[in-house]
Amino acid sequence: MLNALNRILLKLKLKHKLLLSYLLLILLPILYLQLYASGKIAGIIQEMVSFSLNQSFNQTHSFLSYKLKRVTDTSDLIALDEDQLTRILRRDPSAYSLYEQLEDGNKLSVFLESYRDGTDVAAVRLYLPDGFLFASEGSSMFRLSAAQKTPWFAQLEAAQVKLMWFSGLEDPTGGPDAPHVTSLVRLIRDPDHYNHTIGLLRLDLDERVLKEIVSRANTVKNSLTYLQRSDGTILIASDEALLKRYLPDAETEASAYPLENIDAGAADAPAILPSMPTAASANESIVSKGELEFLQLRIPDTDLTMVTAIPRSEIVEKSASLQRSLLVSLIGVALLAMLLAHAISLNMTRRITHLSQKMKSMETGALEPIVKPAGEDEIGELIHSYNAMSRQLALLKDVEVKAVKSEMKALQSQINPHFLYNTLDQINWMAQFGMNDQIASLVQSLARYYKLTLSNGQDIITIGQELELIAYYVEIQNVRFEQKIELVMEVEEEFLPGLIPKLTLQPIVENAILHGILGSENREGSITISCERKADRIVLTVMDDGVGVDEEQLGRLRAGARFQSSGSGYGIRNVQERIKVYYGESYGLRFFSSPGDGMAVEIHIPFVVGADPA
Repeated sequence: MLNALNRILLKLKLKHKLLLSYLLLILLPILYLQLYASGKIAGIIQEMVSFSLNQSFNQTHSFLSYKLKRVTDTSDLIALDEDQLTRILRRDPSAYSLYEQLEDGNKLSVFLESYRDGTDVAAVRLYLPDGFLFASEGSSMFRLSAAQKTPWFAQLEAAQVKLMWFSGLEDPTGGPDAPHVTSLVRLIRDPDHYNHTIGLLRLDLDERVLKEIVSRANTVKNSLTYLQRSDGTILIASDEALLKRYLPDAETEASAYPLENIDAGAADAPAILPSMPTAASANESIVSKGELEFLQLRIPDTDLTMVTAIPRSEIVEKSASLQRSLLVSLIGVALLAMLLAHAISLNMTRRITHLSQKMKSMETGALEPIVKPAGEDEIGELIHSYNAMSRQLALLKDVEVKAVKSEMKALQSQINPHFLYNTLDQINWMAQFGMNDQIASLVQSLARYYKLTLSNGQDIITIGQELELIAYYVEIQNVRFEQKIELVMEVEEEFLPGLIPKLTLQPIVENAILHGILGSENREGSITISCERKADRIVLTVMDDGVGVDEEQLGRLRAGARFQSSGSGYGIRNVQERIKVYYGESYGLRFFSSPGDGMAVEIHIPFVVGADPA
């Protein structure tokens, strides 16, 4: 695994490595911090939301308990007042004079109205036996028989409790605009005969006041707080729409959403939300049902339970929103970091890239110094060293080129007299036999050959001129060797303007004649010169059908050795060295041969037109 990763890294360019390292050093810590911070902050936010919810719930519960206790205490004061209430209700209506009833009725009406404060108690209603004349007073006193016909009275008797809370009771005073109330109803018993009911007391609370109180517990969006009786009936809710949405069965009397009963001593009630603080009361519990969390706590000295329903999604919404914001910020920072890392890596590697390109150009023989500002860092030192090296190499190349040119001239000084001596000897021999016409043609070819060889002192000529020189050379040699050498040129016109060092082909053609064709039994053969384009270079091929060479001799040629002490072998090595000096190590001669199959020599040079590469 590590080896594979190392191989991949070795293939990457330096700027990509720098970019990758920047991204790893920047993005990984940012990603880690984002995940760590968002998780921590999300937990803190959830804990704060839960704490705030719990605090609001407990404060609302305390205030609501206080309000309901005041109403309960008020009912105790009224129901247990011997002088103002029970004394009158215990009297026999038949032995009750009209004057006394009127007097007691007025006193009772004033007594009841005194407990109506408009804040906690919106109305006080007393239901009396039918025998009392003031039972039909219609403001604060009503007939008990009318109440006994209602469903809520049946529930009160069936529950066998001292008092009971109801919601939505009919208003005995009538009127469509009467406010909605929540009522505390209690039976008034005869102190001497406790099983005997002598009256019914009802205290009404304005429903709007209670809704405002329970709404204070809704610190979380879309949460719902309601009061629920022990039989499951919901008396009041902070939001009727949410009540129908969360508890669709709660509209039917006594069929509300069932919650687990909480025992008074349930100190270890299960906490579904880990971040929810411990409840202030042992009765408090958190119940999870579907997508809702229910926080519930019983109202002391009543059969009521205050319940807050919280959507679980709302509890984590703030933390989720924060995480999304952090993620967006991370993406923005990551993009900015990538752009900066890309810019920095390009700036740091631009000089290295330029230096690398110059080094590659040096392989092809181009020795150009770097003129851009090098700087004083390590890369600048490399550039300064490269410039110094390129100047030294340029001087060495110039010396080497001059040496090659001198060697070429020395070779020409060796070849030309020898070639001229042989040709003049041939002319002398032809003159002795009276071959005047052939002598004229040979002299003309010799003159043209030497004219091209001189070429105004230029070392670089066109391929067309080089081929013309070869044609004259073979023509002269054919006079000597009785026209046994056939020259075939298969070079397209597009390559003729290309430049080539002078006398590149002659040593190769001479080698083909002397060691290839003349080495065969019949001492005759053909030489074919062709040219083709390969990528950024051209390849001239000189092929003969002579005797060829074995693998040992071919290896010596490829290594730069000579055939023998002849001028052709020396000339071939000289051609190889000149091409490499002019164009670089990737150019030069390549040899292909086998015994009896002739030899092919490829000359690889760049395709240059109209300029001397030296």
